[in-house]
Amino acid sequence: MPFLRSSSSDNNDFADYFGNQQQFHTNTNTTTNNNKYAMNNNDTTATTDDDYDNIILNSRKSRSNDMDEIEQSRQAILIYGDDEDQHQKGVVTKAAATQKSNKSNKKGGAGKRRRAAIAPPPHPHQRQPPMVPESNSRRALLAISTLAIIGGAAYLTWKYGLDAPTNWAETQEGAGNLWQAAGNKWNEWDLGNFSDVLDGLDNLDFGNLFDGDPKLGDNTTYLWEEEFIQPSNGGLHLTLRNALDDNWQTEFEQAVSDWQESDALVLETERVDVDHTCTPVDGYMVVCNANFGATGWVGINENSIVRDVIVSSVAKMNEYYLMNADYDHRRFTMCHEIGHGFGLPHTDENPYNANLGNCLDYTDDPSSNLLPGDVNMDKLRGMYLTRRLRTVEEDGTVVERTELMVRR
Repeated sequence: MPFLRSSSSDNNDFADYFGNQQQFHTNTNTTTNNNKYAMNNNDTTATTDDDYDNIILNSRKSRSNDMDEIEQSRQAILIYGDDEDQHQKGVVTKAAATQKSNKSNKKGGAGKRRRAAIAPPPHPHQRQPPMVPESNSRRALLAISTLAIIGGAAYLTWKYGLDAPTNWAETQEGAGNLWQAAGNKWNEWDLGNFSDVLDGLDNLDFGNLFDGDPKLGDNTTYLWEEEFIQPSNGGLHLTLRNALDDNWQTEFEQAVSDWQESDALVLETERVDVDHTCTPVDGYMVVCNANFGATGWVGINENSIVRDVIVSSVAKMNEYYLMNADYDHRRFTMCHEIGHGFGLPHTDENPYNANLGNCLDYTDDPSSNLLPGDVNMDKLRGMYLTRRLRTVEEDGTVVERTELMVRR
């Protein structure tokens, strides 16, 4: 059986062992009938087969102990480094544990030796294992994912937010439109917040609320574009876009029904999404409600005038005053602002005189001014059912003839 060298002491043990073995073979050759063998090894004589086995076992144990001490020293150096005191302490401690283990092996008998796994004693300055760095592949994957998200957001902004601009001028225009759209969204949320409104109009002078009317003092009559006017076929043909919330449907339907009594109007309505920003739409009258705040006006109409004709109209109900107002105030305001949308002026601007019986008359008590009056109907006929014809006489005189048409 081959053996491994581990120290100088092992060499001496192996020399003694092999010398004894050579003597053993010599005695065997000379004494063939005798089963006793003599061997001189530091005053130790082997006379039986058992003695020979014990010599081999002791030699193996000695070599194993030396190798254990070498391993203990190596582990102590790895743990304590150059700290000599701790190094020696660790060696002594592990050596003691090894001796105890050897004694236990002897009690268990030859061939049953087990090496005990002794953990090194704790040390306050013991080196901690290094942190395992994040793998390069994981970092690369994270970077790629981040760039993909940023790139996707940039592409969506370029294509849908800025309307896919191809030059710097278009980019600036798209950014302006995007900013305006964001502002509209904010206004829609803010104008649709009805938490800060008046409890009602009972403690207010309703007549004072006309002072903020931009049409005050301006009785100019404006007509819609000619494409919406058919004098021989009912007059003004107009669609009203209903952008009001549910709380205004009754007042809106009643006002439209009242104005349809005119033989100069052909009206249609279209229910659309609630729009508290009251966005104008060319060719339509938009009717809406929102909390515009303490503006001084309960309702307002804004006609877009181009070349002295109406191209769009918006009738606004101010919820700051009207949300908790009584039905008469709400119905009067709806009728009043829709009437301005047709191009009609005020019939009277003194709210404290006697009511004239029409919703375009300023009043502090709207109960008798809820409907369009005859004066309003006559005005509409002159606006949308008349046809003006001009002729030039032989002497150069221009003659204008106005014809009032009737609905067929």
